[in-house]
Parts: sequence; C-alpha cells; structure tokens
Amino acid sequence: MKLTERLYHSVEGIWLGYLEQPFVKELGEGTLDAQKFRFYMIQDYRYLLQYAKVFAMGVVKAEEERLMERFSHMVHDVLHGEMNVHKAYMSRLGITAQEITNTKSALANQSYTSYMLDVAYKGGCLEILMAVLACAWSYQVIGEHHGKIEGALEHPLYGEWVQGYTSKEYRAATQEIIDLVDELGKDVTKEQEAALTEIFVNCSRYEKAFWDMAYQMEC
Repeated sequence: MKLTERLYHSVEGIWLGYLEQPFVKELGEGTLDAQKFRFYMIQDYRYLLQYAKVFAMGVVKAEEERLMERFSHMVHDVLHGEMNVHKAYMSRLGITAQEITNTKSALANQSYTSYMLDVAYKGGCLEILMAVLACAWSYQVIGEHHGKIEGALEHPLYGEWVQGYTSKEYRAATQEIIDLVDELGKDVTKEQEAALTEIFVNCSRYEKAFWDMAYQMEC
C-alpha cells in the first residue's frame, strides 16, 4: 500500500463528514445562501494566497533542481489555475481587489494558514506536501461527489465551482502532489510516517473548521 493510500485511510471518516456539512451539502444541492458563498470566496481567496506560499517553501527547501521545478509548477497551478475560478466569481459577485485586501482573515482561516506555514518553515519537502495535500485532495473528492448530483454542474451560480474541482486540469494538479508524496515517502520510517500523518489529520480537521466557518460566516 502506498503512503497516500495509508494517509487516506487515516482521514476517510473526516472527509466523508465534509459531504454532510451544511455548506458543502447545500453547495452541491444548489441551495446555499449566496451571501455565505460570497463570504467563503473572499476567505478562500485569502487562504489561497498563503497556500501558494507553502508550495513556494518547497522551492526554498528542495535541493534538487527537478524538485524545485515541480514545486514551482505547483505554485503556478495555484496562482494561475485554482485562483482563476475565484477571480471569475469575484467579478460575478462584485468582489473587488480592494475588498479582498481590506477584509481580515477569519480566525479559523488564520489559524489554518498559520499552521500550514509553521509546518513548512520547520519541516522538509514531505512535511510541506502534507500541509497542502488535505486541501487539494479533499476538494477533488468533494468536486467529484457533487459532479454526480443531477444539475450540479449546470447550476447558474455553483456549477462553475463544481466544474473547476472536477476538471482535468485540477485532477492532474492534485495527482502531481499525490505522486510526489509517494515518491518522496516510499522509504519513510514508522516514526516519520506517524509525524506526517499527524500533519495530514490536523489539516483535514482544519478543513472541517473552514467549512463550518464559511457556513456560519464567522469572522
């Protein structure tokens, strides 16, 4: 069993719980309050700016040119791939760049990104990947689940979100992270794997808190 397969088993229950959380469930059903979605988009945009920095730490920590290039590509995928979905929504929802700048990150958002960056600063390339894997991978899982709901892909507001996280490009970017984790982690010790799993589980718990924060619009 590959490392990522073992990691998935450690969070399967948490990730299945995402699908029952009000924000995620109502987004898939197309019944989510648009104001909650607007709040989420602003917070998630601010989150992604920090998320990209975590990948950038991989460029700093990597010693091999090939590995530096792979982390560089991941930064590009965030800034010019995932962020494009958000920028399109910003235009539709009347969210300006100034509003993004002037809005403070919610406490759950700040706590999550601070944890990710702390892991990245203190750890190596595998720890950096653990800090981002839960977000990237679980969004694909949610997107694929929602893509099977009748009408979700065509919804006038939320369809573009579902399309973004079920796209070939997003799946390829996520698979790149998964493959790199398995490549770098193929010979980890039990002690190393336990530490990596703790990061992965913690980030999965932070994902849950982020969804709750978005639904409650908690600052």
